Amino acid sequence: MKKVPVILTGFGHVGRAAFTLFSEKRPAVRERYGIEIEIMAVMKADGAFHTGERLELGRISRGGALWTADNPAWHAGLPIADLIRPLGKGGCLVDCTPSNLPSGEPGLTYLLGALESGWNVATAGKAALVTAFGRLRALAAENGLALKFSGATAAALPTVDVGVISLAGTRIEGIQGILNGTSNYVLTRMAEGLGYESALDVARSHGIAEPDPSYDVDGWDSAAKLVLIANACLDQEFGLNDVRIAGISGLPADFVREARREGKSVKLLAAASPSGKGRAWNLEVQPSLLDPAHPLFHVEGTEKGITFLTDTMGSVTVTGGRSNPRGAAAALLKDLINIYYS
Repeated sequence: MKKVPVILTGFGHVGRAAFTLFSEKRPAVRERYGIEIEIMAVMKADGAFHTGERLELGRISRGGALWTADNPAWHAGLPIADLIRPLGKGGCLVDCTPSNLPSGEPGLTYLLGALESGWNVATAGKAALVTAFGRLRALAAENGLALKFSGATAAALPTVDVGVISLAGTRIEGIQGILNGTSNYVLTRMAEGLGYESALDVARSHGIAEPDPSYDVDGWDSAAKLVLIANACLDQEFGLNDVRIAGISGLPADFVREARREGKSVKLLAAASPSGKGRAWNLEVQPSLLDPAHPLFHVEGTEKGITFLTDTMGSVTVTGGRSNPRGAAAALLKDLINIYYS
């Protein structure tokens, strides 16, 4: 039995889902994989919940609200190094912190602190990885640690796992993906007859789009995911500046409806393709017309999908996977299991 101490950073929607799922799956993971998950601390920007023992949800929240005032488990201003030190090396930081571009903070500080302290990392955050992928990857390799980020590259949809593990030994000759569920939902509703603003309002009403959806509809989320997937699967160190980005904001509804009448579909496609100049690559995110023969043609609503073009295995496509906090939490759990199960 491997006892794995876990520090969870961030307690928003994904962090709460991760805490709940890890607790729910704890007996099954113990029985099937011989891994005992022990969430020892939950860290926020202003402090951490920590008792020295495995945390129960009741020590963190009351009635669904965070409990900090007069809570003996709450320690304001506690740095991550002080949490890790008494637990020793070999634990896992599970990062669910919303971070900013281009600084990557506060997630970048958490990830660096964990790797420098001998802890593995499973993160659902994109910003720190997009900002400092090469630095983080080198630090993990130097210390013999794992840096996993399935949850950052399309929630429950397996993207990096397919490209790195399932396609090992192939030469990847192209990547195409529908990586943002919000944009795909808006385009689906537009194809059904709604205008852009009306489709976006429906997405907001269903909790699919954020109050400010620009990160999704302007293509930045897809670009960040594409950068991470390409870096992992193509062994590169791309940044957002390497991606040509055009989102769906203001896309004419007539264009989307006409495409459907012609038997085609409009998708916000994130693609990496060889430039024809040595080993260089072109990365771009833009609305694209797909015909029915394309493997991503039928990806509708909030679903996502990815296609890898290879030299020996042909075209390999994966679609589906939950696009919600529980899906991201499931990806984090998968990453943790794959770090410790052998």
